[in-house]
Amino acid sequence: MTRPVIERRRIAVIDATSRHDLSVPIDRTLADALHAARIDLDPARQTLLGRGGRQIAPGSPIGDLDDGAVLTVVETGERRPTARSGMRRRRDAVESAALWWTLGALGLGVAVVALGAPDAIVPSARPVLAAVALAAAIASSVPWATRASPRATGAGSAWGPLALAFAGGAVAIPEMPAASASLAVFTGLGCAAALAGLLGLVASRATFRAELGVTAVVLLPFALVWGAAMMLDLPVSAPAAVSLGLVPVARRLLVATLLDVSPGMFIDYPRFQTTRWSVRQTYPEPGGPISASTAAEVAVRSSARLVAGTATLSLIAAATAPIALPGFPLTDPLVFAGRVALAICAAAALLLGSRRALSPVTMWMPRLAATVVIGTAVAGIIGAFDADVLAVSAVVLLAAGVLAGLAAIPIARGARSLAWSRTGDVIEWLAIALALPAGLMAADAIDLLRGMMGA
Repeated sequence: MTRPVIERRRIAVIDATSRHDLSVPIDRTLADALHAARIDLDPARQTLLGRGGRQIAPGSPIGDLDDGAVLTVVETGERRPTARSGMRRRRDAVESAALWWTLGALGLGVAVVALGAPDAIVPSARPVLAAVALAAAIASSVPWATRASPRATGAGSAWGPLALAFAGGAVAIPEMPAASASLAVFTGLGCAAALAGLLGLVASRATFRAELGVTAVVLLPFALVWGAAMMLDLPVSAPAAVSLGLVPVARRLLVATLLDVSPGMFIDYPRFQTTRWSVRQTYPEPGGPISASTAAEVAVRSSARLVAGTATLSLIAAATAPIALPGFPLTDPLVFAGRVALAICAAAALLLGSRRALSPVTMWMPRLAATVVIGTAVAGIIGAFDADVLAVSAVVLLAAGVLAGLAAIPIARGARSLAWSRTGDVIEWLAIALALPAGLMAADAIDLLRGMMGA
């Protein structure tokens, strides 16, 4: 009598420093194999990863695994939240959100009054109001940033104290002939960048440090733009146009500089680079082995930088668009062409750049900013042309809307086209490359250069 043939799978389970080579029948589960090997897997803190980092459930049948599969026990460090801790986390999140929204609304209100109606603020009350705003911004944000509790709501909630710091810097400028709106915006951006940098230094969590650090780095160049406009005595539309043109370029640079890993992580230079570029060149230090936790930390920090930087740039674009595109003067062809090109390039770069977004913030905030840019441009064009030109433009826009509606039907059904995607990439690159020159033209930089050369 012949013995029945039992089909088996050979698998290896790596647990910390030990390795278990198992031969398990295919009718068993992975949990049975782990129990036979005396591997106690805690589902709350440990998980099994297969090839490519794919998570394997302990109840998976052995027959679903490949012969020779290698599984790794990974410590996740996560605890199952209790009902009480979940309620406390939600309560803290609601309280923090209410505080940030209140501070943000106060900051925006004070900033709008200080920039739009400076006469409404008593000159003697400006130093007191600025000191109170800056003290409230620091007092409300520093304890939150230093708290290491996982109930912290995220660095995106710091927009309230940052808006209050911007308002404090803007209202601190007295109403004098030498003090212009550009100086107030420059001071406000400088205070907001300083507070973001301070919070990035004292933050207890790496994600908060990444988000706040990139916020400070993004705000500083725009502060320099407004400071240069103040020194050159330019109207406020000039730095606003340059800032709007700088947004697509800064967004592209942000995407290109997200990963903060050493060059030795990508290439083993001592092995593959046989010839040095110069006699003084030193090889980058090798990155060493990469664990799943290390890769996850890098990915989380990079994602946090992308979200914070995109949100900040979108807010800057939405805030500067009404100032950069106040109208389209037909008497000045260069400024007219520059503002038209600036509106087209900024809107196209923001819309097309959001196609590859993976989170709601990076997807919708650029689209909302592009909507503000398009609305401001349409309102300015309506006031610049006569009725006949507007009628023709309305017909063209109506036809474009109908075509867009027809194109949305196959897109909604899941249709994809590589050719149209490549066309969108080309248009996006052109918009990014031409946005800053268009902003300079809209700011009438050519006339400024003529005056400097004539002087």
